[in-house]
Amino acid sequence: MGVNLSLDQACNFDCVYCEVDRRNPPSRTDIDLGQLEHEMKTLIELAISKELFGSGPLGMARLEHQRFNDMAFSGDGEPTAAAQFPQAVHVLAGLRKLFSLDDVKLVLITNATRFQDARVIEGIDALMDNNGEIWAKLDAGTEGLYGAINRSNISYHQIIDNLMFASKRWPLVIQTLFLDWGGSPPPQEIQQYIDRIKHLLDSGAQIKGIHLYTAARPTPLPRAKPLSSAILDEIANSVKKEIPMTPLDVFYGPTA
Repeated sequence: MGVNLSLDQACNFDCVYCEVDRRNPPSRTDIDLGQLEHEMKTLIELAISKELFGSGPLGMARLEHQRFNDMAFSGDGEPTAAAQFPQAVHVLAGLRKLFSLDDVKLVLITNATRFQDARVIEGIDALMDNNGEIWAKLDAGTEGLYGAINRSNISYHQIIDNLMFASKRWPLVIQTLFLDWGGSPPPQEIQQYIDRIKHLLDSGAQIKGIHLYTAARPTPLPRAKPLSSAILDEIANSVKKEIPMTPLDVFYGPTA
């Protein structure tokens, strides 16, 4: 279940592959924690009763896939930028306890820009105390590609520093999207990406896995295209060869 804390659609990244349309002002910007609790409680009850899987796309899932796996903070922007991020984590943690959802994870999907903020640390500590998992973005091995793809005022150096800080406090899953941006990523870019991961590990980072994927939804820029499954496999094989001890999951886009 996804939780969108970015009702204002604000984000400190402007990724070339992001499908969120930020041209029109949102209808509301405030986060109503009471409404969040009510909506999630309703969905949890539907998931537990299996009514959630009774119709629509969820109803087409195989029985073994009809499970309640996690509650994930993601949405239309960076979730940790929301002023009420820690309070929202406590709301979900409370529901997890209320329904005895011991196997359900609380997941944070983040662009790794705010790991060293005191308020964010408070929220993530609470998340990790409740079967939490952090998926932290790293889409490039160099400042140049990072600037071209993620288009942020936050420097690449700061992202790496944040990942270093966070991965020594909590285990991370590194989430990486590679795409065709005027051509497939050159081998040297992939090698530098691998070297960044290895440097983090050599410095004591807790990296529990890597999610490697490509664009799976329509992108706002025609130049931003998904990689073929064959090229994504080549990249994955390069990563596995040099970082064999870190679990790697590959998720394919529409070309797979």
